[in-house]
Formats: sequence, C-alpha cells, structure tokens
Amino acid sequence: MGRPDFAFRTSDQTVREAGAPVYRAEPAGTVLRLTLESQEVPPDLLNEEMERAVAAWVMARGGRRLRLNGTERFLRPHLLDRPARGPVRRLISIAPSNAEIVGALGATGLLVAVESSSDFPPEIAGLPRLGPDLAVDVDAAARLKPDLVLASLSVPGMERNLAGLERLGVPYLVLAPQSVADIRADILRVGAALDRGERARQVVAGMDAGFAELARQAVGRAPVPVYLEWWPKPMFSPGGACWTNELIECAGGRNVFRDRPGQSGEVQVADVVLADPHVIFVAWCGVPLDKLNVQRVLTRPGLEGVSAVRHGRVVALDESLLGRPGPRVVEGARQIAQALAAAR
Repeated sequence: MGRPDFAFRTSDQTVREAGAPVYRAEPAGTVLRLTLESQEVPPDLLNEEMERAVAAWVMARGGRRLRLNGTERFLRPHLLDRPARGPVRRLISIAPSNAEIVGALGATGLLVAVESSSDFPPEIAGLPRLGPDLAVDVDAAARLKPDLVLASLSVPGMERNLAGLERLGVPYLVLAPQSVADIRADILRVGAALDRGERARQVVAGMDAGFAELARQAVGRAPVPVYLEWWPKPMFSPGGACWTNELIECAGGRNVFRDRPGQSGEVQVADVVLADPHVIFVAWCGVPLDKLNVQRVLTRPGLEGVSAVRHGRVVALDESLLGRPGPRVVEGARQIAQALAAAR
C-alpha cells in the first residue's frame, strides 16, 4: 500500500499539498496555508472536524500551539482524544511504539490488528496488518469494530490517520510524546484506558529506576558531543522537542542539535562540521541494526575533519530502542552509555 496522495481527509473535503505551505481543499477548490507559526483555513471550511485535522497536522510536526485564523490555543495530545465508550475488548495499535506499550502492560490479547512495521513484542507477529504507520487503512480498521485505536502523532503525515478515524467515528487515544515524562504519562494513560493501571505504574517505576542508574554512572563526566542521525539522505537529526535528548544526556552525552526547534529536522554536512561531534550514532528510521552501514558516514564527503570520523567513532544503534517512545527507550539509553564509555 503506497502513501496516499493527500495530506488528510475530512467528511467533505480532501486536502492536498500544493507546494508547502499551500494546501488545496477539494472539491471546494480553496486554499489553506499551514505552517507551525500560523494556520489559515477559509471560514466556510472551518468546522470541528477540520480544526481537529489542522491541530493534528501541527502536533505531528512537533508544534504545541494552534494559531488558526488568528486565534491561538495550546495543544496537548489528550485534548484530541475520542475515548472508548466502554470497556476495551478490541484494540488496534497504529504505531510500533504503541504496540510495545500494550505488550509491556500485558495486554496483547486485546489487539485485533496493528500497523505493518510493528514487530515487538513477538506475540503480535500473527496479527492482521493495516499498512504502514503513515498510510494506515483506516477503513479496514473501522471494519474490525475496535473499542479503541491507539493512534500516534509522532511523525509528520500521521495526521491523515487521525483525520480518517475521526471521519469514521472510531474511538482513539492520541500519543505524541516529546519527552521521557510524556512517555511515562502515555504509559499511565494507556494503562488506565485498558484497565491495567497497576501494571502501568510498575512499568514506569522500572523505567525510572533504569534512568536513575544511568544518571548515577554519568555523574562527574563531561558530556560527550553527539550527532544522532535518523536518516542519511537528506540528513535528519533530533531537535529540541525529542525524548532522545534525555536518553543521550542520562547516558553521558549531549545532542549537538538539541537547540534546534521541532522533534527532528534536516541538517547539512556543514552543520555537522561546525558542531564537531565526538561520537556519531547511526540509527536510520525503520532500518534493522544489521542493515546499518556506518561506512556511509565514515566516507561521506565533507565529514573527513569531524572528530568522530577522524577517530572512527561512528556507531550503529538499534533505532527501535531510540525512535519508539515506549518502555524500551531505557535499553536504548543503556546502549548509548555503553558506546560512549567505549569512545572514552
């Protein structure tokens, strides 16, 4: 299933990108202008469904303020929730991190389908697949009659999934964490929704203990400048609104691009040269650990003078432990700590 050619779809309009920041609504034929700084929608198109879709567009890009047609309001993921109408007996997850949270809560037996790249815990291997996380078949999800869908807005493009669930009247929770505290809160929120509150508190306590131990080990050490690469071409790295900054810091490092806005952003070779990281981590989104090729960084033109490249400190890390905001981020932080210890 390929990625849809529209940004999102409401009950009466299909919105397509016409060259950012311009979007066009069909069949109305009118223009929307969407940026993180402001959003303009023709008043005749602006109903609750359209406003929620635009809010989801903003949130999927790391924004937390909706500035729609001159009116501003603060955004939180839970404010977009459409909670279950009763006990959850049939559950769908449309992000790998959400499936991992369900697994940690011991609730995989509730799942009736997941999106295509979910691969943990192993118990979900035989479940029906609903397509990739940026192109979920929401109609197929609705036909499964779930009591609740665990949705996500952690990546641009996921807003189309949320708009689709809204259009079809399917209950959902929205997970879009930016920090470790947000991840903890999401686990507790999912636990409450699935009647697994006590188990959720145990999972969070285990995470807290793991992070505390890593922080103790890093006491007294100067932070190591780190470049974490989400994607090689174009080069993408986490920005300030991403939990990976905390993983790196508690492991004894410092993301050299943590002062940049948003959850992630494109960087140039010149930016990396100027930042001069001492360690580079390769964790390309969706690429298995055994397929990561650090030579592509070590031989990348222009990086020859960067400290990490000159000293051969380019390390492949399991992206599923870093890029999925769930309980296993503690293990991702441990792997970062081990790599930094070896670099020292």
